[in-house]
Amino acid sequence: MATKLIHGCGVALLIIMGLFLSAAAQEPLPQVSYYVDDSGQQRFEDVSVLPNSAWSSSEASGLSFGYTSNPYWFRMTLPAASYERVLRIGYPLLDRIDAYFVINGEVVQQQVLGDSFPFAQRQVSNRNFVLPVQQQEPVELYLRVETSSSMRVPLSLWKPTDLMAEEQGLNTATALYFGLLLCMIVFNLFSYTVARDRRFVYYSAYIVAIGLLLASLDGTGYQYLWPWFPWLQSKAVAVFGSIVFFFASSVASQVLQTETRSPPLHRGLQAIMVAALVLLLLALILPYAVMINVVLLVAIVASSFLIFTGATLWRQGLAYARIYTLALSVLLVAIIINAIGYLGFFESFFIQRYLIMIGSAVEILLLSLVLALRSNEARQERLEAEQRLNSRLEVKVKQRTSELEAVMRKLKQVNEHLEVKSTQDKLTKLYNRGVLDEELPLEVRRARRTGYDLALVIIDIDYFKQINDKFGHQVGDEVLAELARLLRVNFRRAGDRIFRYGGEEFIVLMPGAQELGCHDKVLTVTEVIRGHTFKTGRGEVKITVSVGMALLNSLPGHASSKQLLEAADNALYQAKNAGRDQIRIARSLNDVSEKP
Repeated sequence: MATKLIHGCGVALLIIMGLFLSAAAQEPLPQVSYYVDDSGQQRFEDVSVLPNSAWSSSEASGLSFGYTSNPYWFRMTLPAASYERVLRIGYPLLDRIDAYFVINGEVVQQQVLGDSFPFAQRQVSNRNFVLPVQQQEPVELYLRVETSSSMRVPLSLWKPTDLMAEEQGLNTATALYFGLLLCMIVFNLFSYTVARDRRFVYYSAYIVAIGLLLASLDGTGYQYLWPWFPWLQSKAVAVFGSIVFFFASSVASQVLQTETRSPPLHRGLQAIMVAALVLLLLALILPYAVMINVVLLVAIVASSFLIFTGATLWRQGLAYARIYTLALSVLLVAIIINAIGYLGFFESFFIQRYLIMIGSAVEILLLSLVLALRSNEARQERLEAEQRLNSRLEVKVKQRTSELEAVMRKLKQVNEHLEVKSTQDKLTKLYNRGVLDEELPLEVRRARRTGYDLALVIIDIDYFKQINDKFGHQVGDEVLAELARLLRVNFRRAGDRIFRYGGEEFIVLMPGAQELGCHDKVLTVTEVIRGHTFKTGRGEVKITVSVGMALLNSLPGHASSKQLLEAADNALYQAKNAGRDQIRIARSLNDVSEKP
């Protein structure tokens, strides 16, 4: 079964390689000039008047400058065309790109994009950066590129239909690659359920880590897995790269039995695992520009040691160490070539984009064969040992194992239930105040880091005590539950979260909201609530709400999460004093602006 599966996946790999080599025809691109902004402060107005002597010429396919903290400016003149065109920047790890289309010295089109912004901000949904060229007459294009990754800006000009054909082939190839990974993960997890060999679990985790790393490198992860988390995108390569080498060392020690066959090599693998964990923690804290060179260096050293381990055990006569060494050598060559490319020594779209993908696919297939051989050997060893055991003891062990698994499943169910209860308000099924206390500081920090605004809205039911006094607390609970449903229905923008703050108060967090749009949305919601009939066990009830709002960027200084909450609470207090059924927006902690 393993042989058939690996053979089938090998066929899929050949299909992928064939698709990589096919490409649609792209438009000829004029020569590109570039300029290095050593100060990092120059604007378009400054750069556009620079003499030609300040610019250096380069081919569009050779715009690779290694790791640098300086912004780069690129300039080219796109010729006239009678059809639509798009410009693709085929490197998805650029932090910020400012594009200026200029005709007769006047900027007629300007775009800003990059992986430091949410993916949804892009005009064209593509893992690379695609700029529509709206002009058909000759237009001068300026690009300002800033990144903490490698400064690589491979440019290509396409007709939209040709780019779509090109992307369809590449997307199919990418889908087949990740399908191969998924196939191997399922196979190994299935093997674990049959053989109960934890090596399969470690190997599955290793495949998952490689898949996430490759998804980070080619932009697929940001497009499909974490499009709303620029913070994760900015650290994904370093984070997932560290995880890859942690599990690679773990798999090597398990498969090659280094603990018994070579204790010194085993200690070396353990050192790599510790180093990978340290790198992982540092990658979460330190900037990407600081970590990436360290991660690349550790990757080369760790891969070399892993190959040395396999070669050493090969010489000692371990049969499947040959396959392991070959598998890792393929991936190591791909990693080293890719790392050299990232450092700016050469530029090849195919090699740097897909060589590591092909190398990892070959390595995964070969390592699966090694794991199957090792697992079969271990299974034979276990069978021989089990045959020497007393049958009565075997039955007892199976019974205890079954009992333990049942207990673990029960504990998991209890833990999952407790986790839901600890974060959810029992009556309204909304997040409770404890979750707000944890998430609000995180959202404030994220807003400060990205520059996006953060709106905090407090909604309080007017005269709610009178409802309880007149109809009873049961009716009050029904009103609260129905109001929670209305809030969930109306606050549906991606990223919006609703919390029950206490009693009849609710809080809505709206990351990325602008004041006008936020106010209009809240006003619409208050009108919905005012016009809604709350049907209860004691009859129909009508309510209104008072609302206090605070936007982080509207407050002076660097307001904390506590100050943001206090500002919204003050605004709610003003809305109540103004006669209720009002909306007030905080401008500071002490005064608010009136909004009808």
